[in-house]
Amino acid sequence: MSAGLNARFVSDVTIPDDTPVVAGTAFTKTWLVENNGSLPWNAGCRLVHTAGDAMTAATSVPLPPLAPGQQAQISLALTAPIQPGTRYTDWRFRDEQGRFFGDILYARIQNQTPPARVGKNDSYFLADVTIPDDTQLQPGASFVKTWRVRNSGTLPWGAGYTLRFVNGAPMTAATGLPLPPVQPGGDAELSITLTAPQSPGTYFADWRLYDDQGSPFGATLWLRIVVPGQPAAISTPGIAPGAAPAGTPVVPGAVSTPAARQYIAKHLSQRDPRWSSITLARLPHSPSIGRWGCLMTCFAMTANALGHDTDPARLNDAMIAQGGFTNGFFTRWDALQQVYDDLIFEGKVEQSPALVDKIDAALQAGRPVTALVDLTPQTTYSDNDQHWVLVVARNGEDYLIMDPYTLTAEPISLMAKYGRPGGGLRGSVLSGIFYRRR
Repeated sequence: MSAGLNARFVSDVTIPDDTPVVAGTAFTKTWLVENNGSLPWNAGCRLVHTAGDAMTAATSVPLPPLAPGQQAQISLALTAPIQPGTRYTDWRFRDEQGRFFGDILYARIQNQTPPARVGKNDSYFLADVTIPDDTQLQPGASFVKTWRVRNSGTLPWGAGYTLRFVNGAPMTAATGLPLPPVQPGGDAELSITLTAPQSPGTYFADWRLYDDQGSPFGATLWLRIVVPGQPAAISTPGIAPGAAPAGTPVVPGAVSTPAARQYIAKHLSQRDPRWSSITLARLPHSPSIGRWGCLMTCFAMTANALGHDTDPARLNDAMIAQGGFTNGFFTRWDALQQVYDDLIFEGKVEQSPALVDKIDAALQAGRPVTALVDLTPQTTYSDNDQHWVLVVARNGEDYLIMDPYTLTAEPISLMAKYGRPGGGLRGSVLSGIFYRRR
């Protein structure tokens, strides 16, 4: 037995060296140790992290009181790091004066990448249960917004799934709340308690569903209210990382432009209250322009740029009359050629090395281009992620776009909003639709 304070490692009770552990998984490491000194471990003695990955926020824990010659088990609740490979954590015994003693205790694991998730998260907006768009609310009034949504994916919603504010005026300090458990195919009502701003104006807020790994999915849920009084500009004070679709002059990547600058197309918003609630093709069960009308709104902006005075509502009616829809409410790629005799549909070009060059040539000729982007560029692309924007200018290794989803008129950066990680401009534009005059 050693003189003074001492400690000896006896054995690993759990998690022997090089145990495989999935990254991000919680586990308990337990050592059997012995007080092989001549003094008892008192209340000031602790086990402290000294090297490697801590794997816990509690980097100092008290030792159990232990008389000389006795043995005890010491356990730590740890979580495997995200980084794969061999990971270790070292811990030392320390007395109340801060002096180390005894053996080093360590854990060494083989950190493994989590298995690929089988299935898909998705959601579908069903209805505004409360507070329909443009409801008037008095300044400072408290209200509850409720959406009815469906789990249209193949994975259940459970622990770690949240609804988060992503853009606009939050109207609450609680910018995230847990989702209820919902099985695939099931419906749920999601409610948030909000407070109307004090200043008169029109306010909107966008909310997104996030899975337990922090990835957004499914339909964007929004609300839009009117605080009566002297009209004011639509308020968009902030945006959360990864939000889409969105974009205002104050968000990162938005373009600050002098009022005098003119672009080859003027902005129209699918969420403009003048037409946002009109259904596509005016069919009773088709989605509204506000929900699914990004492509048709881009076509309305294109038609304006090429000499025709229209908007999404009027173009919707013209497409009904001239056969601009297919399979019910889906916009045809050549819809503008169906409606206007002097507009030529040059084709839809898929992602390729030549696509950006063709867009550049159209811009040089003064023609905007409707482009397909990934609504959630941080996640794997699916058909549910498609979103159409109108390219109006080249800006270095970027395009300036009119985003039909936004409520503000200035162009924004395509790469800041929809740029794919590591993809650059050519990897972020998925296809383009080209028109010209005869």
